[in-house]
Amino acid sequence: GEFKKLNGSSDFFFFLHSAGRLENGVSVDIDKRRIYIDLEENRVYSVNNQYAGNSLGLKKLAFRLAIKKANEEGWLAEHMFIMGVHGPGGRVTYFTGAYPSACGKTSTAMIPGQTVVGDDIAYLKKINGAIRAVNMESGIFGIIHSVNSENDPVIYQALTTLGEIIFSNVLIRKGVPYWEEMKKDIPEKGINFSGEWFEGKKDEQGKEIPCSHKNARYTLKLNELNNIDSKANDPDGVPVKAIFYGGRDSDT
Repeated sequence: GEFKKLNGSSDFFFFLHSAGRLENGVSVDIDKRRIYIDLEENRVYSVNNQYAGNSLGLKKLAFRLAIKKANEEGWLAEHMFIMGVHGPGGRVTYFTGAYPSACGKTSTAMIPGQTVVGDDIAYLKKINGAIRAVNMESGIFGIIHSVNSENDPVIYQALTTLGEIIFSNVLIRKGVPYWEEMKKDIPEKGINFSGEWFEGKKDEQGKEIPCSHKNARYTLKLNELNNIDSKANDPDGVPVKAIFYGGRDSDT
């Protein structure tokens, strides 16, 4: 449908990606890993790479193209969450927040009692004197390490409810995913990023291998969440009243 709307125009982002030659599901020729970004033609070519932030074209690489497009057209493409904060009398105030990766954008957007529009990317435009924001992603691509029912109840419920979810670099035992700090009994063995895993397994440097990678991820649709904002898919976006900026402590 969207391509029909282009009516022959080449003004769209184009991605060509291959994980390359695989061994046990892992890219082998990493010495030939290449990512080329053509800012003039809005094209990206990547090969021999499996890091999701780069190999999932509509994530980091599209963001780089979007930043350039926004700069040329007078709007903003930002690494921000968008959330609705609910006040007295049914009032909803929309905030965006700019934190680096792994600093809590998703957790902030999921504060109990509030609603989420997006947890990672925001397009902001000034329309009729007001800043409006849209989330151009249809889901969440988040770090699963330390997600648990106490600290992240909404996300945890979605991850442990039968649905369309992608897990990466977690421990799999009998088809069930497990990860570090999920505050649930972890099986003593299974399959993870190191292959056959067992409790106490060590790598070549003698360091104990955790059950899941520190950068293990989950991917799910926003509509899998019970706190999705009613205007999450509004093409006119939501009015932004404030922007948070955050980071992490030096020892975090």
